[in-house]
Amino acid sequence: MPGYLPGIWAIDPARSGLTFSVGHLGVHTVRGTLSVSGRIVMAEDPLDSAVDATIDLGSVNTGSKGRDEAIRSAHLLDVSSRPTATYRSQRLDLAEPPGEFLLHGDLELLGVTREVPMRIRLQRSTSGGSHQPVITAAGEFTRRDFGLIYQARPRFLDRAISSSVGVKVRLEAASAAATEGIGR
Repeated sequence: MPGYLPGIWAIDPARSGLTFSVGHLGVHTVRGTLSVSGRIVMAEDPLDSAVDATIDLGSVNTGSKGRDEAIRSAHLLDVSSRPTATYRSQRLDLAEPPGEFLLHGDLELLGVTREVPMRIRLQRSTSGGSHQPVITAAGEFTRRDFGLIYQARPRFLDRAISSSVGVKVRLEAASAAATEGIGR
């Protein structure tokens, strides 16, 4: 891959993030964002590369204060008990079209761990003459697989939320100065 540079990089939380989308009432789609931190390992063999990300569930932002509070509450995410989720890659395979990969990784959410594959693409970003990886990814998971069920009355409210959650991620590495001391 042109411009590929092996190394260990810290994910820059200020420039990275996760966007999710979920259907509501079969009429519209709710979109929101979450903050992400962690590290990207760019191995000598690109297929041995990895990502280890922490998702700050308390950072949920859908543009509606009331909805965000409901999502953070004990009725759904219970952020006071489990403030983060994690994603750890297990394997990386080549995909089509060229330049795309299939990342097999485990999402741990609400104490449940399941594989959630992500289609990824490695991009490059140049800052001050140094190359920093930028990775974009897209995937989907079934919320009930993680026990992500809206626990409020009336119970039909949970049925108003689609079972599938779409996820898009952009991970941008921190500057070289910020990655010093992490085994680079």
